[in-house]
Amino acid sequence: MKNITNRIPVLLSALILLAFASCQDDHFDTNADVTARLTIWQQIKQNKQLSEFAYLLENTHYSKSENTPTKTTYAQLLDHEQVFTVWAPVNGSFNFELYKSLLESGSVEKAYRVENELIRNSMARFSFVLNGSWDKKEINLFNDKTTDFVYEDATIGGVKLTQRNIGCTNGTLHITENSIPFRANLYEVLATLENCDSIYRFIKGYEKYEFDERSSTQGPTVLGNITWVDSVTHLSNEYFWSMGAYLNREDSLYAMIVPDNDAWNSIIEKTRTYYNFLPEYTQTVTSVDAEGNENTEKITTTFTPEELDSMLNLCSKNAICNNLVFNARYQFKEFDPYRPWDCDSLQSTVGNRFKVPFVEPLFAGVSTPHTASNGYAYVVNQFNFRPQDTWAKKKDLEAEYGSVIESYSQCSPSSYTGTFERNDSIIKYSVLRTIQKSSSVNPDVTFKITNTLSCKYDIYLVMAWNKNAERPALFKATLSYHDGKKAAATSKVLESSEADSLHYGGKNLFKNCPPVTDSLGNVIQVTDTIPLAKDFELPVCYYGIDKAYVTLKVASTITSKQTSTYSREMWIDKILFVAKEN
Repeated sequence: MKNITNRIPVLLSALILLAFASCQDDHFDTNADVTARLTIWQQIKQNKQLSEFAYLLENTHYSKSENTPTKTTYAQLLDHEQVFTVWAPVNGSFNFELYKSLLESGSVEKAYRVENELIRNSMARFSFVLNGSWDKKEINLFNDKTTDFVYEDATIGGVKLTQRNIGCTNGTLHITENSIPFRANLYEVLATLENCDSIYRFIKGYEKYEFDERSSTQGPTVLGNITWVDSVTHLSNEYFWSMGAYLNREDSLYAMIVPDNDAWNSIIEKTRTYYNFLPEYTQTVTSVDAEGNENTEKITTTFTPEELDSMLNLCSKNAICNNLVFNARYQFKEFDPYRPWDCDSLQSTVGNRFKVPFVEPLFAGVSTPHTASNGYAYVVNQFNFRPQDTWAKKKDLEAEYGSVIESYSQCSPSSYTGTFERNDSIIKYSVLRTIQKSSSVNPDVTFKITNTLSCKYDIYLVMAWNKNAERPALFKATLSYHDGKKAAATSKVLESSEADSLHYGGKNLFKNCPPVTDSLGNVIQVTDTIPLAKDFELPVCYYGIDKAYVTLKVASTITSKQTSTYSREMWIDKILFVAKEN
């Protein structure tokens, strides 16, 4: 036996980073006014109608990422050689006093609101001239919002242009009768919802800005290193991938259930109980090579207190967040955003389907949603998702898949596909056959049950009838798991119940039943679900841990005198671990 120590850092739920699509630069027009001699800023500064907008440009600092302002003001940025289009709103068309007070507050967060909601929402990279060469163009604004620039009625985002195509040395200026409406997406709405900052802070913790080289302007190479005149970054959040929902994408349409802080704190006390990790797991791992030889390793996995805390924090909160979002465009019936609880079923963005009567409770207490540019937010004061529908779903393991088999002995496991007729249809089923090496030995097979939680389980073994032998199997089931008292796993032989006479083969023995037939003698079911344990408590969590898991060993136990009654060969269909609510 080999001893291996496996040191795993924080680990779980690999959240794969996806960079958002970069700006497109292949659909802009050349500035028509080649005689322009003023920059965009100079044009704005000299126009008395734009004095309020000019004040904000002079006093708002450009941020390369949220809440990280540079020394450069937007006035300076628009006085530079970089090419932009600006749709400048005239005085009195927006809440100037509000934005001025936000800047004067000295708060970086409030200043960024001015930058994102008004200034970035009024400009775009590259030069866009309204000249009739196109009817409508989708513009990607400087804050990554999209809006329509329409030639026929000379509007941007539905706002009329009062003066168009003012040529500048660094782009184009248009003057508008109002500011372009800022439409917050779900991620931005989430940041503003009252008493909902717990979930927002958790999701925001995975946020980062990614450098977009293709959209950035390269400067000279200094000492072999590339410099950038203008470095473009895009907001990315790796947790969006985990949720299957990119809450800041403007081209999506989501419905998101948002637990308020009270609901969040209440449910997290519950989800934490499902993730009782050990500081150390010692697992004896057995494998069989191509020649049938067993190889055994003892592997130890350890975690620091900081890692354990991080794992518990991630898993307990991830259990809450992972089913909160639904794609409103892709449901089984048309989605009514104002009565989503009327749906027969809803499917979350991670693929879980919620059916009547479990849909309506999810929206308990909601009257109307908060609308966003890409969907709807439903704030709830109680979390009514059932564990068995979300973080503690049933584990359904197909026995014939090699990945669930850890080891076997006295047999050569083989996948087998059988058929039977039912209502003039041919029904197929697949099983694992434990074909023994000789007629006098009892085969056994051990299955890996990974990612189980610290909760109670009902455990079942589904067996098919061995139609070759036409006899039931007689077997013993042994569960190996960590009991939380020591690092090494312990084993327990599961006991059958005399009350279950159909499957009772003795105190520690189980048997399966013949096929189920109808009143006419037609076979309607060839598999038999055998309860191995009820409310069996696994005190330790294995979620996300590669080298530690529960094992279930199923071993035939037939004596030579019982071969006429039972078959040594077992036909195993699947293993079921049904989690119970803590």
